[in-house]
Amino acid sequence: MVVVMKTREELIGTGECRCRDQELVRLIGRHGVMQIEQVQRAMGAGRSVTYRRFAYCEAAGLVERLNIPGVGPVLHATREGIRYAGLPLPVAAVSAGNVEHMLRCTSVAISAGKNVGHEAVLTEREIVAAEAFEERPIASVKVGPASSRRLPRKHRADLAVLREEGTIAIEVELTPKSRPRLEAIIGAWCEAALGDGDLAAVHYLCAPGQTRNAVERAVEKVGAGSVVAVVKLGEAIGSGVSPAAKRGGLSR
Repeated sequence: MVVVMKTREELIGTGECRCRDQELVRLIGRHGVMQIEQVQRAMGAGRSVTYRRFAYCEAAGLVERLNIPGVGPVLHATREGIRYAGLPLPVAAVSAGNVEHMLRCTSVAISAGKNVGHEAVLTEREIVAAEAFEERPIASVKVGPASSRRLPRKHRADLAVLREEGTIAIEVELTPKSRPRLEAIIGAWCEAALGDGDLAAVHYLCAPGQTRNAVERAVEKVGAGSVVAVVKLGEAIGSGVSPAAKRGGLSR
């Protein structure tokens, strides 16, 4: 029996198919992890087409499926896939502890991208890379006082939306932080947004109940209502629900 091994080029095709496959791999690589439904939504493709293109990329070693307990299979770009997509990013570390938050951030990023364009939305992975390349903060702040023993901790947004009017940092909060920590972070965001940098506003997308209540209390305590918008997780981004949204909202 003769076994014919296909090359990567034969598996992923050429022309338009190759461009779509590269778009798929790049999309998964940018976010770190995705579900097939999220890929469909972001690419505006049908289910069967998305499954077929993913299967070709998987056979070419560019993407893989990870089975996460309690979550099921998720899509992940390999080292070869990251290189193929031309991304200056490492392979994403995915675990049962961070996958839910990563997937929620992906959903938020897709929603924001539908509003302002996907290329205007930076994932946390891209924020890290961009800040390292430009050697300046884009969507991060230093939290806590410096001392002789340690520097202030850096806190980075989950997503960032780049606009001419200024950058919007997006925080996706699924669980409550401690009160002192949350107040310190929001205070740092407020100072940065009112400063001379590119940051214009911060949007907190919160799970209902204790998490959202804690954020709202911290915003009020710090006096950050002019730059921080608190939005229910799943609400349409760009709805202009607060002074912060009016000042630096996502709606066009």
